Amino acid sequence: MVTGANFLLESGDTKFLVDCGLAQGMHNAEEVNWEPFIYEPSSIPLLIVTHAHIDHIGRIPKLVKDGFRGKIISTEATRAMAEPLLLDSMTLLAHDASKHGKPELYDHRDIGQALSLWEGIPYHETREIGGGFFFELLDAGHILGSAMVKVSRAGKSMVFTGDLGGGNSALLGPHDPVGDIDYLLMESVYGDRTREHDENHMSELMRVINETHARGGTVLIPAFSTERTQDLIFEIRQLMLDKKIPSMPVYIDSPLAEKITSAYLAYPQYFSKEIQVRIAGGERIFSFPELHMIENAEESQALSRRGGQKIIIAGSGMSNGGRVHMHEQEILPQKDSTVLIVGYQAAGSLGRRLVEGDKNVYIMGEKVKVAAKIEIIYGYSAHMDSPQLLQFVSDAGKQLAEVFVVMGEPAASGFLAQRIRDYLGIKAVAPAAKDSAAIEL
Repeated sequence: MVTGANFLLESGDTKFLVDCGLAQGMHNAEEVNWEPFIYEPSSIPLLIVTHAHIDHIGRIPKLVKDGFRGKIISTEATRAMAEPLLLDSMTLLAHDASKHGKPELYDHRDIGQALSLWEGIPYHETREIGGGFFFELLDAGHILGSAMVKVSRAGKSMVFTGDLGGGNSALLGPHDPVGDIDYLLMESVYGDRTREHDENHMSELMRVINETHARGGTVLIPAFSTERTQDLIFEIRQLMLDKKIPSMPVYIDSPLAEKITSAYLAYPQYFSKEIQVRIAGGERIFSFPELHMIENAEESQALSRRGGQKIIIAGSGMSNGGRVHMHEQEILPQKDSTVLIVGYQAAGSLGRRLVEGDKNVYIMGEKVKVAAKIEIIYGYSAHMDSPQLLQFVSDAGKQLAEVFVVMGEPAASGFLAQRIRDYLGIKAVAPAAKDSAAIEL
């Protein structure tokens, strides 16, 4: 499955985890998230985290609640973003628990204890795990501070990719090369898809905004609070500075996005070199007069009813909860307005139904007619597509013995594994959840 990343490597007495995330967007996500871990959390001395998305960190407080007392390590930027993201997730999970008659998955104390065990380190710093194993974090180019985990022992190595950036972010540099490795466990969100690599996604954004403005409508963008919102703020600001789109109010209706944006600015060393230079020169890359942060629910409700041309960026990115639902109820029936989809939409999510062309959807139990224009810009994806993923494997060296293709819908993972076998002649499998494999490392 795409979400719920959680991998265990065992060798003798040595054990460690990579990621511990929530299942999201699936019909049985609640069941999966509340299930006991298939290993004993108290027996694990180390958890290495690739990045701060909730499908990679969202079960960490449950891990702690269930007995984990080891060390948690990620980049500094990932640790900084983890706290607001976990607190936000806790609120949503408490709502789910109440609705389904389940106990809370975790609470503030569990999050606090997890953070007390959590250490942030820079890229390329070698750390010892034990049992002859060492690891380092490599830049994955996915979101700020995202990392691949490269594990080595006795001349052999394995990389856990986390999620791999496709080079589309205006704020981040390219991913690091992994060098020659023996094993690879990799994501496959777009394993069966080739996206248009329009370096021109900014022009598409400009077109959508200008066309909607000319119709007198609102542009509503459901966006993830982490990475996607920051990219959009940066690019909309640039378009307004260059006078390529009209000056109009831009509302960020996500308190979480405001906190994440502050965390981004606290760790400028994780931006691309070009952005670091601009920040060092005094440029305020996330600030312009038309930008307004919506602080509370009352402001959000008032905004939903406010007329005139405007841009609203609201969470969540797959329209499966959050403040965007209220705006969608208001805006989807408006033929002059646009809902702009800029990210992956999981099967079963409201965002996926809009992408697939549903003309009526249900939001908070209410039937809503879809009259607004639905636009999709794939160029904002924070994931590699199928050709990029295949090239990534090809670049991993001639000694690659096996590739484990994970974190994708079954068709995507299976397709990518087949392409790796057919095009590169490398053993590749798409394991199911709870599968295990023996490797020589």
